[in-house]
Amino acid sequence: MYKNLVVLDHPLVKTYLTKIRDRKTSYSEFRQYVDKLSTLLAYESAKELSLRKKTINTPLAKYTGSELRQEVVLMPILRAGLGLMNGFNHIFPEARVSHLGVYRNEETLKPVKYYFKFPRLKSYKDVIVYILDPMLATGGSMRHAIEEVEKHGIKKIVVATLVTAPEGLKEIFKFHKNVKIFTCSLDKKLNDKGYIVPGLGDAGDRLFGTH
Repeated sequence: MYKNLVVLDHPLVKTYLTKIRDRKTSYSEFRQYVDKLSTLLAYESAKELSLRKKTINTPLAKYTGSELRQEVVLMPILRAGLGLMNGFNHIFPEARVSHLGVYRNEETLKPVKYYFKFPRLKSYKDVIVYILDPMLATGGSMRHAIEEVEKHGIKKIVVATLVTAPEGLKEIFKFHKNVKIFTCSLDKKLNDKGYIVPGLGDAGDRLFGTH
């Protein structure tokens, strides 16, 4: 097992994951359970944040509490990554949002970028970027996303995904050993078409009701 891999071990995670794996689950139910899983992922991955002291005045006295040290940027990989945004927005309501549009060439299985927008920040020093994608399969798209973020000089990158293939993990950690990956499941393998087995099918199609 990789030291920078965290597989969520929680009864609700296992229950909701079974729901979204089931081919009989409707589009609306699929979105609902993905929302729940993304909230749990956001909560767990928030452990990567650090704090600094902040002094405030309560109605009765002065109090020294805490605030987040880093600025949070959420970066869903379009389009399926949008399915994880509700949960992460709920946990990080003040986060900035970046978008990366990339699709996988079905013949070569290589990523093809068609859109990228990153927020303007006063400083890129104390920033943590959460890259969101329901599935980490071959690792090609995720590796491309990480490299786009690194171009801004950002050192703290966290990947959040629902299901992950061993091949994708190997690809990411081969080139990006310091990236932390949070996932709900480490699945068995990729099939000959590059889909995760047992997986959950095409996450984008099941989220948005397309084919």
